[in-house]
Parts: sequence; structure tokens; C-alpha cells
Amino acid sequence: MGEKCETSSAREATDALRRLVSQARTRPQDADRFLWSADALDELARIADVVGRAVEDVAGEESGAVREHADQLATAIVAHRNSLLRPRTTDDEQAAPSPRDGRIAASARR
Repeated sequence: MGEKCETSSAREATDALRRLVSQARTRPQDADRFLWSADALDELARIADVVGRAVEDVAGEESGAVREHADQLATAIVAHRNSLLRPRTTDDEQAAPSPRDGRIAASARR
């Protein structure tokens, strides 16, 4: 029963991400796009972190490569979120990044 339950949980998580994608396309017009996006991207960064740990737990062994890639994905998501929140200096150029951009604060990793 345990194996089926874990597979079911992973499938539910995948379905939840698909719903998020669908909701992003049909986001209510009155929702602030930047705030909505920032909140969703923060959660996606947390998901990337959790996925890295889940892969190790499901496999039953640590994998530095998996954790490193999961951390890189989470960092890339946060950096993208930060780039959306920064004022643009021109249409193609963004303001200089902050030294903290792209890093997940320890409090963000739950």
C-alpha cells in the first residue's frame, strides 16, 4: 500500500502544478500580476527545494547532483521573481541586480 500511496502523492503534486499553470493563464483580471507572480514563484522555488529532497528520500540515498540541481533551479526561480519586481531602466535592460538576488533565504525554505 505504501508504494501506491507515494506514487499517488507524486501524481497529485504533478496535477497541482498543472492546475497552477492553468490558473496562471486565466488569472483574474483584477489580480496584481506582479504580486500574484511573486507569490507563485516563491512557492515554486520551495517546490524545487522539496523535490530535490524527495528524490533523495524516494531513492533511499543522498545525491549531491540532484540537490545541487534542485538548488540551482530554486535559485533561478527566485532570481527570475526578483527581476520581475525590479524597475526596468529600458525596455530591454533591467536595473543592476542586488547582491542578494537569486538566493533563497533560509526562512523561505520550509
